Amino acid sequence: MGIWKMYAITFVEIIIFLVVGFLLTQNVLSNIYESADIAYLGNVGVFWFGLSFLLFCLYTLFRTYILSKRSPLLTERITSITFWIVFIWSAYSVFSPFVKGEI
Repeated sequence: MGIWKMYAITFVEIIIFLVVGFLLTQNVLSNIYESADIAYLGNVGVFWFGLSFLLFCLYTLFRTYILSKRSPLLTERITSITFWIVFIWSAYSVFSPFVKGEI
């Protein structure tokens, strides 16, 4: 598979996870925060991107290690320092309100 085709597939995956993340942020994450007595106000876009990229990173890890789908693009993605920084940042942005008690 050509490298540009793999990048196009990755771009489509990211767009799909942004849409799914938006829907989950508005319908699920807001209810979870409010049930934990955390006011769901402020910069909600950070939580949207955080949840979207957290789902994308978890999908990549699942696809690489559980399904054992090895491809050059997945191998490059997993070994990239940027991938792990995005994974840590997104996990922090989604779970930090539970520790702080506020957004």
